[in-house]
Amino acid sequence: MIDPIRTPHNRPARPADAPHSRCFGLRIESHLLQVAIATPIDDQRFQIEIDEIESKSTTGWLETGEQENFVEALIDLVDRHNMHRHPVAVSLDGDFCVTRITTGTVDDVNRELSTLAQRIPRYLQLGPGEKVTGSTRRKIDATTDYAVTGVVNRSLIQLIYDSLRLADIEVTWVEPSLVGLARLIGQPTLWGDQPIMIADGTGKRWDVGIACSGRLLLDYRPANADSEQGLTRALDGHIARLKRFCHKQLRGNSSELDSMLICGNGNKPARALAAIGDNLGLKPNVLQVPLLPELYEIADHDRRSQCVPAVATVYPLLTGVSAADVPDLLVQVRRAPDLSWPQQIIRQFWPVAIAALVLIVPYGLVTKERRRHAGSTDGRASLESEIVASNIKFTHLASQRELFNHFRAIRQQTWEPNWSEMLTHITKSLPSSAKLNEFRVESSDQISMDGTVMEETVVYEVVNTLRRLPSVTQVALRGTTPERDSQSTRFSISLTTKSAPKSTTTGAGDE
Repeated sequence: MIDPIRTPHNRPARPADAPHSRCFGLRIESHLLQVAIATPIDDQRFQIEIDEIESKSTTGWLETGEQENFVEALIDLVDRHNMHRHPVAVSLDGDFCVTRITTGTVDDVNRELSTLAQRIPRYLQLGPGEKVTGSTRRKIDATTDYAVTGVVNRSLIQLIYDSLRLADIEVTWVEPSLVGLARLIGQPTLWGDQPIMIADGTGKRWDVGIACSGRLLLDYRPANADSEQGLTRALDGHIARLKRFCHKQLRGNSSELDSMLICGNGNKPARALAAIGDNLGLKPNVLQVPLLPELYEIADHDRRSQCVPAVATVYPLLTGVSAADVPDLLVQVRRAPDLSWPQQIIRQFWPVAIAALVLIVPYGLVTKERRRHAGSTDGRASLESEIVASNIKFTHLASQRELFNHFRAIRQQTWEPNWSEMLTHITKSLPSSAKLNEFRVESSDQISMDGTVMEETVVYEVVNTLRRLPSVTQVALRGTTPERDSQSTRFSISLTTKSAPKSTTTGAGDE
C-alpha cells in the first residue's frame, strides 16, 4: 500500500506569473532542517532535490542556547546551494504552532475570529509567553468565507526570524506545515475535492489534520499522539464524529472521509500503518512525494515519505500562490530589510512626488475644461440634445424594467424547493440513533417530520442539527411522546424552509 498515487497525464494548474527561477522550501523541525531545492529546467518545469542537516543536540534547534548552532546550520545550507537572493518559503512543524480554521458566512466567520482573538493569549499548549498570529481569509463561494489562523509564540518566531536574517535568507513567508501539506494533496490531479485525513510523523509527535480541495479543514492535534500506538488510541472512537464534521463543513457537496495519508521519518509510517490497520474505518496509505511530471522532476531517493513536507513547502512557489493566501507567521515580527542610501532617499521623498503628481493632473484637467467651456458657442443646444437623449434612454429603461418585473413575478409563482436534496441533507445530518418515520411536505416552505429516538435528549441534538442546515430558516419541536413498548421516544418537528425571494416592482422613477 506504499504510494497509491497514479502518475497524472494532465498538466497541473500553474499561473502564467509563477516565478521560473531557482527557489527553495525550508522545513524546520525540532531536530532537523530539510530544504527542497527547485531548479528550473525545460518547459517551465523544475528539478527538485532534497538536502537536510540533523541537530546533534538532544534538545533540538529551537531551545534556549541553541541559536548559534541553528544559525550555523542555516549558513551551511545557504553556502551549499547558493540560496542568496532567491525566494525561500519556510514551514514550521506542528510541534511549535497551532492552526485554527473557520468556515461559514461572513457574519459567522467574523464572530468566530473575534472569539478566537480572545482565546489566543491563553493557548497554554504552546507554552507561556506572548502569542502572535498569521492569518489569511478568502471566499470559497458567494456565501461562504474560509479563514486560516496560525498561532505561535513570539519568542520562538522571533528567534527563527533573527536566525534567518543572520544567515542572509530572504524569507517569503513562514506557514504551518499542515497548511502546505493540505495544499499539495489538494492538487486537482491527485485527490482533488475528496476529504483526506493527514497524519504527519516527521516531528516529535504526530500532527493530524483533515484536508479537502487544497484547504486545511481541521488541525486535530490529538492528545498523547507521540507514538504510533498513541495515534491509534487517540483516533479510535472519533472517526464517526470527524466524518460528521466533514459533512457539515462541506455541506454534503463532497464524498465521505474514508482515506488517511501517513508520512514520517524512517519506518514510522510503516509502523503506523501496521498499528492502524483496518481498525479505524479508514483506508491508510503511506504518502510519498507525489509525481507531477508536468511541474517538476524528482529522483526516487528524494521521494521518501519524510521528504513530503519539504516538497509541500516549496510547492506554492512553483505554482505562483499569492502571499495573501498564506497564513504568514512573520507578519507581526518582520522588519523592513536594510536599504541602501539611494533607496532610503527614494523612500523619504516618494510621498512628495506622488502629492505633486496628484495636484498637477487635476489642475491640468480643470484648466482644459475651463478653456473648452469658455470657447463654446453652442452650449445650450448641446445641453438640450443631451436632455432629449436622456429622456429617450429613461423611457427605454422603464419598458425594460416592466418586462423584468413580469418575468420575476413568474419566477416567484413557479418556484419550489428541491425536496429530494432537502431530504438527503436532513437524513445525512441526523445522528445514527435517530430514525425518521415520516417526511411530509405541508406547503412550499413547510415540512413536517416524525421520527423515533432511543433517548429523549437526542431530540434536542436533532433540532440543533436541523437549525444549521443552510436551507432551513426555522425549526419548531411540536412535541415528544414516550413509547413504553419499545422504550423509545417519538418526536414531531416542523421545519420552515427558505422561500423564493419576494419580487418587488420598480418603476422608471427609481432608476
